[in-house]
Amino acid sequence: MDCRLVQKHLSAYVDAELEPSPMLEVEEHLHVCASCADEQAFMLALKSEIKTQLEPALAPSRVRARVAEALAAAHVEDEDRQPGHGRMTHVWMTGAAVAASVLLVLGSVIGTDAGRIETAAITPALDIVRDVVDRHKDELPTEIATDTPEQATSWFRNKLGFRVRSVEFDEPAVHFHGARISQVGPHQAAKLYYSVGDSRLTLVVFKAPGTFAQAFSSERELSRWGAHRVRVGNHEVTYQTLQGYTVPIVQQNGLVYAFTGDLDQSSLLRLVASARIPY
Repeated sequence: MDCRLVQKHLSAYVDAELEPSPMLEVEEHLHVCASCADEQAFMLALKSEIKTQLEPALAPSRVRARVAEALAAAHVEDEDRQPGHGRMTHVWMTGAAVAASVLLVLGSVIGTDAGRIETAAITPALDIVRDVVDRHKDELPTEIATDTPEQATSWFRNKLGFRVRSVEFDEPAVHFHGARISQVGPHQAAKLYYSVGDSRLTLVVFKAPGTFAQAFSSERELSRWGAHRVRVGNHEVTYQTLQGYTVPIVQQNGLVYAFTGDLDQSSLLRLVASARIPY
């Protein structure tokens, strides 16, 4: 594949929207062409920056500032009044006016900014889960094929902006097969390949985006994007179901460990509950 064709498909490659065959062809070209590799790095940075810029500013600090201004103005006006019945009436009226202004401020936030904040948090979370399912379905080959997890994690060293470690399973039917560099949205990721009997298991590891962490932080937010938190044995497991796949998710030390596979839901949840996530 020449540079012109690679650059034509580069945006789809960065978004992981190509079929496996052209995906591999573009990948092979990027390994040997510094110019196209620079173009890919620029496109990744650009898409990430656009997503960041499109996220709405958080409202609470502005709300607090506007309420503080209203209270301060009321206090200054009240100090200028003389003591007595008129002053008390004025205080009551001022308090009512301040309360009304606070309600208006909060109402505008709840009706606009808060909705956008919640949507901004939920949408990336759903996009990430969708990408994890797509990484499992793409069936791209390993870049390092090995049954020794330590060899794969050593291979990742200095290739990503975080340290990759393989998750350990007590289940003897789980076997490690290798790994490759992958991508979830604009984030580089490590994709680790396992099998469980005749079923495939995929683990995708990447840095946790702030909006994802926000959506993951409470039962209310989890329910808003259709996620569930269940107790399996002595462990709690959070998971989302999408396109018929169950995606258990663990956050630890700023990293997301997202699993999916061809196993039935109960088997996958039990497997993830028993997994040892390295520190």
